[in-house]
Parts: sequence; C-alpha cells; structure tokens
Amino acid sequence: MLEKTALITGVTGQDGALLSQFLLNMGYKIIAPTRLNPDISKLKQIGIQSNQNIEFVTYNKWSDFKLIIADFQPNEIYHLAAMSHVGESHNSPDKVFNVNAMWTIELLKATLERSPNSKFFFASSCEIFQNNLNHPVSENDPKMPTNPYGISKLSAHSMVQYYRDVKGLFACNGILFNHESTIRDASFVSKKICSEVARIVKTPGEPLLLGNIDAKKDWGFAEDYVKSFYSMLQQDIADDYVISTGKLHSVKDMVTHAFNALDYTITWHGSGLDSIAKNKHGETVVAIDEQYFRPLDNRFLVGNNNKAKQKLSFNNITPFSDWVKSMTLAEYKKQQ
Repeated sequence: MLEKTALITGVTGQDGALLSQFLLNMGYKIIAPTRLNPDISKLKQIGIQSNQNIEFVTYNKWSDFKLIIADFQPNEIYHLAAMSHVGESHNSPDKVFNVNAMWTIELLKATLERSPNSKFFFASSCEIFQNNLNHPVSENDPKMPTNPYGISKLSAHSMVQYYRDVKGLFACNGILFNHESTIRDASFVSKKICSEVARIVKTPGEPLLLGNIDAKKDWGFAEDYVKSFYSMLQQDIADDYVISTGKLHSVKDMVTHAFNALDYTITWHGSGLDSIAKNKHGETVVAIDEQYFRPLDNRFLVGNNNKAKQKLSFNNITPFSDWVKSMTLAEYKKQQ
C-alpha cells in the first residue's frame, strides 16, 4: 500500500499538531508549510517535532502554495491555519478576514488548478450560526455571525461549498465547536483557568480573575475532534459536519472541575459581579473582573452532532471532567 500524504496548514497550532500526531500513527507523510523559523513548541510537547515523516516547507506568501501543492500532490489537504481568537477579532476585522477567508480561497483555487484529486478539509466554526438559536444547531441551521471571526469563517465556509458543488472539488467543512487540550494557547480561557488553578494550589497568592463565569459553551476535547477531520475525507461523498459534544458547560463548571482535579476544595459565594470562590481557609481564590467580560458572553450555543455520530462514528467523546483534569494536571506538573 502506497504511503498517503497530507498537507496541513497551521501544523504548529493545537489542531495541526494533534492531527499530525494522529495521521503519523496512521502511516501518513505530513507536508507542513510554515513561515521561516516557526514556533514548534506544540509539536515538541507531543514529541513529534523531529519525526522523519514530517517535511517542513517554508512559504513567504499565499501564492507559494500553488507550487507546494503542485510539487507534492497531497492525497489530503487540511486547512487549519487561522486567526482563531474570537475576542481579538473585534480589534482587527480586516486582518482576520484577510487571513481566514482570502487565504482559504487561494488554497481552494490552488488545489483545483494544481491537484484536483486532493481531498480538502476546512476548519469552519460554530461562530457562523445565528446568535439567538435556542436549540442544538445542525449543519442546515441559519447562519448569521455576530463577530468578525465568525463572518470570516462563514465566507470561507461558503467558498468551500462553492468549490464542492460548482467546481467538483472533494471539499468538506468541519463546523467545529470549542475544543481544548493540554497544548492549548495561553490566550484561551480554558488554558488560563487550568494554569491559574495549578498555580493557586501549588503556591497560593493572587486569586484567579475571570469575566462572566456563567458563560456556557459546548466544549470538547481536541484529540477527539481531529479524528473527525480525517473521517470526513474518507467518506465517499464530500459533505459538511457539526463537530460538538451536544452538551453545555459554564466557565464556573470548568473552574470547579479544575480545582477538583487537584483535590482542592472550594465553595462559591455571591452571584454576577459579586461571585467569588473561597478555599477551606476562607481565602478568596476566584474573583470577577469586568475587564474580562466579552461581547455576547450570554450566547449559549450547543451543537447537534447526530450526523457526525451516524456517518463519521463520532461516538467516543471524552467527558468534560476528564479532559479538564488532564489539562489541569499537565499545568500542575509545569509549576515550579
């Protein structure tokens, strides 16, 4: 059997690193386009930075991908690279649209022109959905994003559908809900919580400061999610899939599970801006700071993953408490 080749954009990010690890274990060769002198810390964390089946290729501009795709003729292309922080997108809408939407169009064009038999996966987002949906959303629910990140993702998502339905490319959208792991960036609240909880348990001091702890998300484990990317490209017919857990958890839930992971007892007091958590000595370990509140923190969107369960066998979903525990323990081991 010939070795399969996968080109992964964003290989140095959380999903790119975890997908690379998964595909390497499946016998794939990975083509990894990166800028000059990339940060490969996530690859190092999971021990694959020197794997002989990862070939790093330096690119300077998007048009370089035409040559890269033509040279390698990858069986599969996974487009994961993006500006992925929703909050920061409000500050630079032009930049986020350029990176997330325009780059995707360039890659679709290059794939169709240079390697039309390649199968194409795009990391779409739950942020594309209409804000006031109060039921588990499926692939066909109304899409009306309310932030620049979601707008850029919907534009790219629609172009993927266009290249599939009109141009005939095997192209899929994975509509991804929030997913975390031990190699999550520090800028995300999940990593902040697990890291700060580990610090407080090990060396008590300043409390963990958070925004709206009642904000709820459909949160999953990234290692589960990247397997679904692969499964989409193994189907006979290209299609789009919601990848989610179908369950909501609050920021407060995550904090509680993180402390529980380290057998550290806390009790919650107050509500809203006056919410605090105290330890058994009566010391405040969690408090609210308004500067961390974000627009639309009251958006409780949950995904309907029935299609992914039926067609992709997306059934072995790691429980919320288990992956929060793994993240917290990983952060605790790092603390000096």
